[in-house]
Amino acid sequence: MSTTTSTTDVREEIVVHLGTPEELFVVDPLAPLSAPATDRVRATPGVDELLGELLGRSGVRRKRRVVLTLPAAALADSDVSGRLESGLRRWCTARIERVERESRALWRQGVWSLRTGLLLFVVGLVLSSDFLDPEMPQVLQDLLGNGVFSVIAWIGLWYPLDLLFFARSPAKREMRALDVLATTPVEVRARP
Repeated sequence: MSTTTSTTDVREEIVVHLGTPEELFVVDPLAPLSAPATDRVRATPGVDELLGELLGRSGVRRKRRVVLTLPAAALADSDVSGRLESGLRRWCTARIERVERESRALWRQGVWSLRTGLLLFVVGLVLSSDFLDPEMPQVLQDLLGNGVFSVIAWIGLWYPLDLLFFARSPAKREMRALDVLATTPVEVRARP
């Protein structure tokens, strides 16, 4: 993949070189065994390369253009450009739906784990406060009251809060990148 900036337009180009139109969505895992040594072998589908390129950049919403290059023989079919563009749009829609389902599952898991987490938090605080009684030996106050049970209380909330507020951040970023990719202009060119 290469990225270039066109001088005639302010859109940044994300260029993906494909051997066949199908390589936009799927690659042959056995191609390294059968392809001639001089041929370039694709390890990942082009859509994964495009998405990875968008996720790896800041300013996901900047103006961009996707340029797919193919050998001239693959462009003999006059409809290949339209098929690739509509296929890319449909793939983005399906991937957004999948990422949304995964994000909702993380949310439900966070809410569910919050129930047991709150119980552990309350138990940890109650035990901690019991061991902070002035009649307790100072070593037990420090070790159990201010130490072990305080940590147990915090651990009870750590996992649920992580799921609810942080674990879904990559999914949200991927959905933004997919929204951008779904509306980015696509140009198909013959490989030079």
